Amino acid sequence: MTDSDRPDRVEHRAEFTLEVSATPEQVWEAIATADGISAWMVPTRLDPRIGGAVSFDHGGFRSTGVVTDCTPNRQFAYEEPWPMTEEMREWVADAADHEITDDDLSAVTPIATEFLIEAASGGSCVLRVVSSAYGSGADWENEFFTEMVAGWGTVPFGPEDKEPFLGVLARYLDAAHSEQGAPR
Repeated sequence: MTDSDRPDRVEHRAEFTLEVSATPEQVWEAIATADGISAWMVPTRLDPRIGGAVSFDHGGFRSTGVVTDCTPNRQFAYEEPWPMTEEMREWVADAADHEITDDDLSAVTPIATEFLIEAASGGSCVLRVVSSAYGSGADWENEFFTEMVAGWGTVPFGPEDKEPFLGVLARYLDAAHSEQGAPR
């Protein structure tokens, strides 16, 4: 797919849907608060308002962004630049056999991540997570985006076969739902 405003742009997009045994309020607490995100993803700092800052501590690097939507119990979104620390540049150089330049980075849009909450019956929800960006379609972009969204997915990822974030989130919400005794 291409961006109609810039036909030379290629869309990078991944969408995941997760059914969880939790209320919209419980899901919101998990995806749109610093404590909630830190409990299932990585240590996070968050100013939960449109234009507020969000920062994720991935251990070896920190990615930062800005909140673009904050509609309680319905939608939470943020944008962040491609986190090109020196370590990430080295990883891309090894994985995609490409040295990333500033020109390469100027060809990509920020990565947008959006969480959409839909209430379902019995105190459950459907959570949709969408990550997307536009770029030139270069091999390094494809490699980077594929690896990045693998962390959201459904199969172990990375050199240590880590559990995907959405699996951890589902377990976290299941435990929170059970503790609060919400209807199932």
